[in-house]
Amino acid sequence: MHRYYFIDSSGEDTNLQLYSLKQAKHQWATLQDDLSAGDQVEHFHERCVFLICTIGLSVSQLLGQNNPEPSDRVPSPKSIFDSLVDRHRLDSTLKSKFKEFIDTYDHCRHFGLTNDGSRHWQVSQVTLDKTRETYEFGLLVWDTVISIFRRDPKNELDELDLSVVQDEP
Repeated sequence: MHRYYFIDSSGEDTNLQLYSLKQAKHQWATLQDDLSAGDQVEHFHERCVFLICTIGLSVSQLLGQNNPEPSDRVPSPKSIFDSLVDRHRLDSTLKSKFKEFIDTYDHCRHFGLTNDGSRHWQVSQVTLDKTRETYEFGLLVWDTVISIFRRDPKNELDELDLSVVQDEP
């Protein structure tokens, strides 16, 4: 039973990764609106970190749901992404870019006290540019994965338009 693949999440079936993507897109749009309104944005750093966590969550869920080699345990997002890059002969530089993306996501979602203070320092380095870079790469991962699955006519992805997904109810 594929309960988490549905484009329409209005019934008992759902699409957790698409919902997370919608939330990341809403967060990004709201942050952009607030930035254009003035210099001071309330909770700016927190919102950037939250946005990174949300786009990272959506990508992690997307990859887990589309793991090309199901096993007893869902592999790490990096392993799944690397496998997709290899299997579909995509640009191999995507692997190093994904590693940076997933490391940034991991820093933001697993921050806390470390003996050397490194994790707090890593999270403190999140800037608007880093947030934008992470967000945009997350969208690229989505586009890449969906384009792979669009190649199979059995997949019902004709109605999925990632550019307007945040506007849908």
